[in-house]
Amino acid sequence: MFLDWLLASFHHLAVFSLAGILAAELVLTASVLDNRIVLRLARIDAWFGIVAAIALGAGLARVFFAAKGADYYAANTFFWIKIALFVAVALISVAPTFSFIVWRRRVRADVAFRPPAAEVSRLRMALYAEAALFALIPVCAAAMARGYGMW
Repeated sequence: MFLDWLLASFHHLAVFSLAGILAAELVLTASVLDNRIVLRLARIDAWFGIVAAIALGAGLARVFFAAKGADYYAANTFFWIKIALFVAVALISVAPTFSFIVWRRRVRADVAFRPPAAEVSRLRMALYAEAALFALIPVCAAAMARGYGMW
């Protein structure tokens, strides 16, 4: 029981942290992006990747070592939807991450660099898509935890 609680706690903390990081990226990209904000966004986005890996690791540990067991998850439609949503968010996040890396390099080469408005607009659309899909993950988790979606 202790291991189940511990893994669930790590998993939930990581998922809530991801939501906070994504919200921070949306807030920071809503204003004028100067060199300090670009560097901050790059650091924050690096944490997004780290925390996503922690969330995934804790989630997989729950599947294989927690109370419900792998058979419960393997037979649950909402579990597979959660996985698909997580993968979709990860794939969408590649474009913003690439932008943050490019912008960081450009700022380091020229402190006067400002990302073009069109690039920022596209990046924000990707962040909003991530947020929309990410918001569905806890909905699936709640359904799954209550036994919905069992085959």
